[in-house]
Amino acid sequence: MARKHLPPSSAEAAELRQSLVRGEKDLDILEVHAAELSAVENEIQLDMKKKDRAYKDSHFHSIPKPIKHTKP
Repeated sequence: MARKHLPPSSAEAAELRQSLVRGEKDLDILEVHAAELSAVENEIQLDMKKKDRAYKDSHFHSIPKPIKHTKP
């Protein structure tokens, strides 16, 4: 049965503090490298758009017209 509305034990509080410190370190790393991450993300998005366009062009726009059932 879970405890409700009780203060965390000292072990739980220490674990929460460690998680908070770890999260703060992760955020600091992201802030330091924000420009690099943004550039890489933009590059990936452009590459995905190019691949998507190539796939659509090769699969959907280049379908030959049917020969059967066409009027001369």
